[in-house]
Amino acid sequence: MNRITRVPSRWNGRAEQLPQPAGAEPGAGAPSTGRRRKPRAPVGSIIAALLALSLTACASPDRGGASAPPAGTAAASAPPAGTAAAEEASSGRLQWRGGPTAILERDGLRLLTDPVLGPRGPAAFVLPKHPSTGVENAPVARYTDPPAEPLGHLDVILLSHNHADHFDAVAKETLPKDVTFVLPPDAVEAARAAGFTKLTPLDWDNEAVLPTRAGRLRILAVPANHSHDAALDATLGKGNGYVLRWEGAAPYSVYWTGDSVFTEPMRAVAARFAPIDLWLPHLGAVGVDGARGLRTMDAEEAVAAAALLRARHVIPIHHTTFAHYREPVTAFTQRAATKSLPAHVHVPTDGAWMPLPR
Repeated sequence: MNRITRVPSRWNGRAEQLPQPAGAEPGAGAPSTGRRRKPRAPVGSIIAALLALSLTACASPDRGGASAPPAGTAAASAPPAGTAAAEEASSGRLQWRGGPTAILERDGLRLLTDPVLGPRGPAAFVLPKHPSTGVENAPVARYTDPPAEPLGHLDVILLSHNHADHFDAVAKETLPKDVTFVLPPDAVEAARAAGFTKLTPLDWDNEAVLPTRAGRLRILAVPANHSHDAALDATLGKGNGYVLRWEGAAPYSVYWTGDSVFTEPMRAVAARFAPIDLWLPHLGAVGVDGARGLRTMDAEEAVAAAALLRARHVIPIHHTTFAHYREPVTAFTQRAATKSLPAHVHVPTDGAWMPLPR
């Protein structure tokens, strides 16, 4: 049976240097278009073997052996052992698939975030109460279809929380049930009811460890507060953000916020882990025009958080795709430019692959 290790975080209290289309509702923004790249060959056979290993928190990374010389180069000038592994580990990529859904590939692992896979239409999902209008059992429109490119092999599904706009009916029906599924404890019941069998619930400040080709990946669950209103935050349920740390030949860190506003717990994440190589914030200012305020960050909060995190690169997601997003991504890019945010901001094209920036 494939297993991953769950351990309490060893970084408590320590700072770490780690590596719209026409007819859309106001504020939804217009999706951009771009040429899609051909997907790489799946790496499932290699990762399946690696995931079969049971790791401990102190497991030593495999730094690889000798590699073949580049084409046209004499064998005598082959690079030192481990060089090829380091280059491969650092050549990750990302595909944004609309809303909160993205694929991250790095060092032999392929991760899917918050799967929302249903088609374009006026009722992609139903929210118990609309964050802007307060209407109960409110259908929410999807403005763009998911990419036509299949999801392909998946090693891990990462879930921030069990709301219909982050884990929809199509995802529950169609995703492979035997994929490793990292999720908040509050979401376990729904995932198990949908047939998923390899569940790894992580409460805040707990982590899972996965082997990679050149080392290991640490997945740390961190707080994701859905609202500044404490009572509403409790009602909406306890969700996760995740700090992902690739260790080994080519260290790299990613902070995916999940549905979080900018709160003291996010400041604490910055104090522990800044600078972050790549920040993936949920934008859209959901609820900004509602009676109880923000459910995800607006541009002002996101720029402040990025500065505190000392993020080297930012790829904003959770915008444009759905009708309950109230602020276009340009609000963030414009404010980042006005405030001279030092991070490099990369606005993804829906469905296109892009390299993980260094």
